[in-house]
Amino acid sequence: MNLRSTAPLVVCLLMAACTPPPAAPNAPTAIPAAATEGASVSAASIPKTRTNVPAVTLVAPATETAEASVAATETTAAPVPPAPTATTEPVVVYTQLTRGECCMQPFFSADGDHVLFLDRPSPAQPPGIYGVAVAAPMSEPVLVTERLGPFNRDLSLNVNLVNGRTVVEGPDGQQWPIDNGGRPVSFSPDGARISWSVSAESGGFDTRRSDVWLANVDGSQARRVATRFGGGAVAWLRDGQRMLLGGRANRGDAKSTLSILDLRDDSVRDVFSAERWRGIIVAPDDKHLVYYVAQAREVGKGGMYLMDMVAADAEPQRLDFFGAYRWRDATRLFYIPLKTDAPSNELWQYDVATGKSELLIATSETSPFKVGN
Repeated sequence: MNLRSTAPLVVCLLMAACTPPPAAPNAPTAIPAAATEGASVSAASIPKTRTNVPAVTLVAPATETAEASVAATETTAAPVPPAPTATTEPVVVYTQLTRGECCMQPFFSADGDHVLFLDRPSPAQPPGIYGVAVAAPMSEPVLVTERLGPFNRDLSLNVNLVNGRTVVEGPDGQQWPIDNGGRPVSFSPDGARISWSVSAESGGFDTRRSDVWLANVDGSQARRVATRFGGGAVAWLRDGQRMLLGGRANRGDAKSTLSILDLRDDSVRDVFSAERWRGIIVAPDDKHLVYYVAQAREVGKGGMYLMDMVAADAEPQRLDFFGAYRWRDATRLFYIPLKTDAPSNELWQYDVATGKSELLIATSETSPFKVGN
């Protein structure tokens, strides 16, 4: 089997996981993944063509402001107003990490020190996950694992479907069959537990019953922890003790509700209710989340929203941009505005504390910043 990359595409590895909406909110970590869950990849899904398009990574974006100096001139006429401040475009440096002909579905390692990707460099080498150190551009890719995922965050655990059964594999090769009917599982952040949903096979998707189950990573102590209609488990919170649930608590509820389920006592706290919300992404400190509403029946309700999950009586805050997004850290959000007629992508940063946006990469005819995957 020969592993090769897909159609010509310039990939900015800084935002490789920044997928344009809609985002899939509830699936186990896979390839690609940048500290998030995704869909599984099998060896059979590997394309068979290769192009010489190198991957690039963004290094030290910055903004510079240059003030134009105005010579003072004495005149009997009205004073000349000062010249407006001129702002230059952000300075961006791109560094080539690989020699090309590789690097399918790139993503960052959990520590951010390596860029990992699915590859088979030669017929003599196995297919698997290879990596290049960010600090060593153009170095030879190193095989990280021959397992193809889906994985947990640090790639120590993966899950496979074997003869119709879900099987979790540990770092030492030990395997644990999960008695869940062959359904996909989601790993807790610490890799100690798994969750999955059992949904009804008929009925409307917005009212279909879904039971959320929890078990130890080896499948032991399995129990049902919640039931939702038209929803289910959305994401784990970083402490591994709480989960986000989405959907209707009762089939007849008018709107879908996002709730926090505390697994220590099975208590539930509602966060917000809205129609047709999607793309939940939680900040690294679990204090904020961002999502979007598409095709809302209520006028003016569509768009992207920021939600404070800690403050009492907090309400969703509608943002003045729409596009792909990922958290940079606990208080800053990367986003790429949806501009279908732009020659290249733009990269912006939104500060939760100040409510202000900053342009990091401007669009231009010559910019290589075009995010795919």
